[in-house]
Amino acid sequence: MAGDRTPLTPARVSRLPAPPLPGPEERVTELCTALLSGFQRYEQRIRARQYMDGLLHAQGRKSIANIATTVGVPGDEQRLRHFVSRSHWAVGTVRRALAAFLEEDGPPSAWVALPVSIPKAGEHTVGVSRHLSPDGKHVVNGQRALGVWYASERVVAPVSWGLELSGDRQQAGRDTGGGSGPEKGGPVTPDCLHDLLDDVRQWGSTRRPVLMDARGRDEPRRLAALFAGRAPAAARISGWTPLVGGDRTAPGGRVVAARDALGTTLRVRRGVRAEPLGGRPVATATAAVRLAGAEDRSRREGGRLTLLGVWREPRRAPGELWLTNMDEAATDSLTSSARLLHAVGDGWRTRGAAVGLGDYEGRSLHGWHRHMTLASGAYAMSALSSPGQAKASGLSA
Repeated sequence: MAGDRTPLTPARVSRLPAPPLPGPEERVTELCTALLSGFQRYEQRIRARQYMDGLLHAQGRKSIANIATTVGVPGDEQRLRHFVSRSHWAVGTVRRALAAFLEEDGPPSAWVALPVSIPKAGEHTVGVSRHLSPDGKHVVNGQRALGVWYASERVVAPVSWGLELSGDRQQAGRDTGGGSGPEKGGPVTPDCLHDLLDDVRQWGSTRRPVLMDARGRDEPRRLAALFAGRAPAAARISGWTPLVGGDRTAPGGRVVAARDALGTTLRVRRGVRAEPLGGRPVATATAAVRLAGAEDRSRREGGRLTLLGVWREPRRAPGELWLTNMDEAATDSLTSSARLLHAVGDGWRTRGAAVGLGDYEGRSLHGWHRHMTLASGAYAMSALSSPGQAKASGLSA
């Protein structure tokens, strides 16, 4: 019939259900597969899996003997010892695979550089010396190491390491480890930060900032290495860090302490605002500065830095001081970046201790780098397999 218009019923479109997101166990299996791909020989993959399983499950100190007792059979202790100290495999390949896997969930919010002291009872373990702790408050007998960590809102995990040697111990490192540079197990100087950061930037996100708590005895060297290039970086500094004013509102050409450089800028109160930080109101202010002693380099490279002060008590000294080469918009986010530093530090002390990051007792620098690489893989497995680990690490919103 001409006037009969029956409404049409749209055809029902069947849709396939979205594939479920991989659970923690699947992610750990995928990570293990990615790490083992860095080994050329089947036997090496077997030993790497044994070693990481032992780091995860052995009770007490994660010595090679303890690892072999936990996951191996008679004879495996010697095989594992050879695998860590003598077998030919490149730690850089495994570290690169670890960083690439972690970035699959999204690029890191930042790379975090963490200087640590690893106490040792004796003097025969590689890299042991008497030195000040990273915060400069205690004398430690042990190793001085530097780790670079992947840090995102979902997970934190170490990806690369350097160990400081000095004097005749550097020669001992060459004799027992062979090669040079962190990837080949050679000696690493106190200024290795720049080299380690070059590695991780080649492996992953090149424009993500590097964060570091630079306070302590080695602060000047850490800051010089951190800001040596144009890559984005930020460091928490002490109030006594020597700086030179970089604009008209700061002391012209005079070397002053960081807290004084910022105090002069506060007279104009430009950039002071209230923001939530951990549920508490804060005020921030900035000043343009340069590192003392680096004026010529800063002018040549266009490396003017920004000093950021954070107040929780307006009538007192700033509770935090940050130095960064990032622009004003990025500087605003530094008030929330401190939690990444805290999460990495907490991870080192808790999960890091649980997987044996500080337990290597051998004399081979080559072996130390391999132990730290495998322990970093075990750390990442542990982090990915723990439900709600981001919340436990203080990374949740």
